[in-house]
Amino acid sequence: MDGRDARRDERDHDATAFREMGHAFVDLMAEYIEGLEGRRVYGPVSPAGMDDLFDEPLPEEGVGLPDLLQECRARIFPNSMAIGSRRYFGMMNPAPLPVAVFAEALVGVMNQNSASWRHAPAATAIEKRVVRWLCDLCGLGDDSFGTLTAGGSLANLTGLKLAVNRALGRDLSRGEPPETAAAADPAALTLYVSGQAHYSFEKAVDLLGLSRDQLRKIPEDHLFRVDTEAMAAQIQRDLAAGRRPFCVIGVAGTTNTGSVDKLDRLADVAARHGCWFHVDAAYGGAALLSDRHRALLKGIERADSIAVDPHKWFYVPFEAGAILARDGDFLRRSFLVHPEYYMERQQRAAERGPPPDPRGFHKGDKVNFFQYGIQGSRRFNALKVWMALKMTGRRQYAAWVEKDIELARTLAALLRREPDFELIGPNSLGICNFRWTPHPPAAAAPYEPELVDQLNRDLQELVERAGDAWFSHTILKGRVALRVNVENRQMCRDDIERLVRVLRRATARLHPAAARPTGSRRLPGGKP
Repeated sequence: MDGRDARRDERDHDATAFREMGHAFVDLMAEYIEGLEGRRVYGPVSPAGMDDLFDEPLPEEGVGLPDLLQECRARIFPNSMAIGSRRYFGMMNPAPLPVAVFAEALVGVMNQNSASWRHAPAATAIEKRVVRWLCDLCGLGDDSFGTLTAGGSLANLTGLKLAVNRALGRDLSRGEPPETAAAADPAALTLYVSGQAHYSFEKAVDLLGLSRDQLRKIPEDHLFRVDTEAMAAQIQRDLAAGRRPFCVIGVAGTTNTGSVDKLDRLADVAARHGCWFHVDAAYGGAALLSDRHRALLKGIERADSIAVDPHKWFYVPFEAGAILARDGDFLRRSFLVHPEYYMERQQRAAERGPPPDPRGFHKGDKVNFFQYGIQGSRRFNALKVWMALKMTGRRQYAAWVEKDIELARTLAALLRREPDFELIGPNSLGICNFRWTPHPPAAAAPYEPELVDQLNRDLQELVERAGDAWFSHTILKGRVALRVNVENRQMCRDDIERLVRVLRRATARLHPAAARPTGSRRLPGGKP
């Protein structure tokens, strides 16, 4: 190390220099937030253009902080989705709470590996507390436990792994399964989920060594909830064919429509056939914070495992998911390993679990979270969730959730007044689905559904390219539908009314007659 490198290394560890750098970053972050509403929500970018913009060799010499921050202003901010904007109506990506943003920085400087208690005692205690709060919110009982994950996909995978373990009598704490369980045929297992369920379940069955046809996708009803009678009938057909139903999955807030399955009825189906009951509440779980809306999730308290994503409606930055299990000790046994280098005592009696503590499951126990899930090295993700919940409190969270749901319903009410918009879906959470159906000229035949599909795609693309707002399109009932998700604690009715005006301007460009209450209606010759 030469003298210059030594001086730089010394400066990196100097508290004054650290503060100066921190102030510079805070100023940049505040600048980003202040500029959100004046910037395009999403610019006309391309993969090739982005690759060219950042095409450079590995630097031989480092650049100064001012130059680096200027690159953020010039190259990163303008070419990023403005997630925190009140004009963003896309996926379940919230504008994060400031306290949770700064908690992320604190996590980085502490750099705790929350895989083991020895390396992160405070982080472990805080994650245990966050898990307890989430379990209590879901009504899982005193013996429940869980662990934070990178997101809902990993949480769903973990929940299905628990279901497979129970069906086949497996867990890592006792090595090979008993002969009776070992004789079970994994290929006979079948699990059941709505056709509206998240794609993570398809990935999960593959990762668990099951085939795609073992995942039964059940049709949904008119509100895009799984048809429980159709599921029960499919289970009967599978039993008659010698299959082994082992897991029923409920969805509390689908990505497409925000629909919440009838969880209490699914719990009955699962109980009747001895199936594991898993609930994907990655999105809708936050509705439990609201006394007004928690009844939508009636039956979740009967689940064997639940996926929840605080990085959605709890307004914390990515990544922060969670898997919760009714039987916390079964979760532990399913992932229990004893690496020699963790320096923990290898006591066979301990593998049966600690003695019950009247104060609650794992109260006072030394928990190593790598023994409760798939991940090894883990960030201290619990800190931002803990800080956000403590600073905000349940009542404020409930008010935000209720306001978002009300704004989605406000959008539905405004669109209902427009003769060329058709509402689709239940509008039960913060998602509003609709379809633009422009009217043809008088006496002309209605437009073919395929043409209307393309017009809706064009509408989304036009708004996206203009940068006035951002929402997505999806497929519902075999047709293209537009999807608006309200998930921003700062959003208000004015933002919803502005979105309707943006939609009207875009439809007028695509179909000029849409801007006039009367007159002939025709399609323009070209696309935007």
